[in-house]
Amino acid sequence: MSSEGSPSGATSITRKKSAEGSGGYDSDRDEYYKDVAEFIDDVRGDVTSAEDEELHWSDIGWTDQQTTDLGLIGSLSKLLSEWFSASESTQLKLLFASSVLTQFFKVWAVSAGQALLPWYYVMTCPALIVWRIYTYLKNDWQYFCLDYCYFGNLAIFLILLFAPGNPNLFILQFCIANGLLYTGAFSFRNSLVFHSVDKMTSTYIHSAPVLLVFGIRWFPQEASRFWHAPFPDTFLQWNVTWNVLAPLAFVCAHAIFYTALVNVILKPEEHIITSFRYLKAKKSTKAIFGKNPKFAWFILVELRSHCS
Repeated sequence: MSSEGSPSGATSITRKKSAEGSGGYDSDRDEYYKDVAEFIDDVRGDVTSAEDEELHWSDIGWTDQQTTDLGLIGSLSKLLSEWFSASESTQLKLLFASSVLTQFFKVWAVSAGQALLPWYYVMTCPALIVWRIYTYLKNDWQYFCLDYCYFGNLAIFLILLFAPGNPNLFILQFCIANGLLYTGAFSFRNSLVFHSVDKMTSTYIHSAPVLLVFGIRWFPQEASRFWHAPFPDTFLQWNVTWNVLAPLAFVCAHAIFYTALVNVILKPEEHIITSFRYLKAKKSTKAIFGKNPKFAWFILVELRSHCS
């Protein structure tokens, strides 16, 4: 073995480091540590071969101290690799278990523990929305956070906090939760994937308000037990103003705001995904509206879905 040549495995590590510097190498941490461990094993093999041939450390380019350091690094890398693998596995198990338990809790709360529904919503909604904004910003999906679903949750959250006993606002709250906010679960194909925070958050955003208003509507006294103000226990008869016009005005206000902000002011670049671009690319959308559907159809469908 020539003293000028690099040890076996060094070329692959060097290549990965250079690729990482250019942004082309995106592996998990445990895979990286495994690569380092393999590199250390190759170095140890070269050193063993050198000892068999009665060569000095300097003949292969490694000193005693360097070899000792490399041995420590190799052992540490293996420990870290095992720790990260176990940690990720444990995190997935905890996430899966907590997601399943949360579904059992919601079923129980709707059927027998309505007093906990308002508290469950006000404690979980802000945390999950903030997490969603943070994760979507990292992936250039931030324009999804301007959709009707988030504004609907904001309206329901504010009414729940500041005007829980107003029967007219509760009708508005009920219509928002059971309108576009609920049907959005089908448009975006929400699914219960218990080990995915993102998918469980999407399901929560579209379904939690429905469970909340259901508990308040049919069990107002029980839902009011631990809340700071009583919910209305009598409801007005159906009327055009609060059952149709007020919710429709809320939808129109969001449509105007969204159109002005996204399409007129911000004008996101082509690589950034918005709700319209996402739905536009779906085969079902193209089958109904053609290969190149217009944004106006997107708004009209939103209004039509709410009116129905």
